[in-house]
Amino acid sequence: MIARGHGVVNWNGSIIVKSEENGKITTRKNHNIPKLRGYTNVNGSFGDGNPKYKWPEEVNFDKTPLYVSQNCIRHHIFREHSVDLQNPEVVKDMAQLLCSVTGLLRGYVIAVSGAEYKRTSPLLITDFIEQDKNGNFEQFSTSGSKEKKGDKGNATIYSKITFGDTYYVGYGSISIEQLQFIPLDDTFSRKSMNIDNHKDGEKLAERLSKFLQELGGNTQALAIYYKNCFRQGTLFNYGEAGIILNDDAIDVLVEAMKYLIGNLTIKQAKGFLFVEEVDFDYNDSAFAKDMMRIKSKGLDATNPEKEEKLYAKYFKGE
Repeated sequence: MIARGHGVVNWNGSIIVKSEENGKITTRKNHNIPKLRGYTNVNGSFGDGNPKYKWPEEVNFDKTPLYVSQNCIRHHIFREHSVDLQNPEVVKDMAQLLCSVTGLLRGYVIAVSGAEYKRTSPLLITDFIEQDKNGNFEQFSTSGSKEKKGDKGNATIYSKITFGDTYYVGYGSISIEQLQFIPLDDTFSRKSMNIDNHKDGEKLAERLSKFLQELGGNTQALAIYYKNCFRQGTLFNYGEAGIILNDDAIDVLVEAMKYLIGNLTIKQAKGFLFVEEVDFDYNDSAFAKDMMRIKSKGLDATNPEKEEKLYAKYFKGE
């Protein structure tokens, strides 16, 4: 993924830095920095154990580049429903949450009295790392009330690390294994929501199928409920009740995820970025180490279009 923008969208707060006032070396706390990979404001310590702080302009953007955290990126990808997950009322209709792009792709953990519902996100996304290193150190001052007798007023001096035009690179992966199966009992302590009986599981599967068909315009997208779902290749077919998505349903969600990433825009903290370009790899490698071969081996090793073959099927139901 390639993203471009201007300014900082993901700040890291204020830190203590070295300062000089009236010819005396001291420290101050009002230096704002963005998220910088590996940066620390401490450079060793004195003999008494107190830290040695750096000067505010003492930053190497080659060694500590600007980045946007994966948590920030995920928040904005699924921003439409971000408030819903904070609403305590969501537990009263878990089916509504599960039958949504947020429930199926972002994942969630909902704690209730005596239970916990969770959906592991199939989306892995890395931080966006800035490449142009167009950073600046800027000194600011704020004038407040005039100085009075016995009072220094409230004029303040502060500094920031700011950025001009930005250019980011990031990577992501969708786990088909996590995507295609939705556990609905607590055999392995990972149920996505509570159902009272198998009939409820079948009704939930019908509701989910309808949602996926409307989302992707594909009437072949199906969510199928099974009383016993187990991972293929296990020694024993001891599994759990749950829903398995068929190939068309998986494809609907993969396309939905591609759309969300390709149209990602972040505007906050007086900065912005937008995803400009996305290269895709329909990875058919049998080796886990090739999960992000697009990063390690380049575009020549990828399949940019889905071929006729089906997605890998990790679970079987009966």
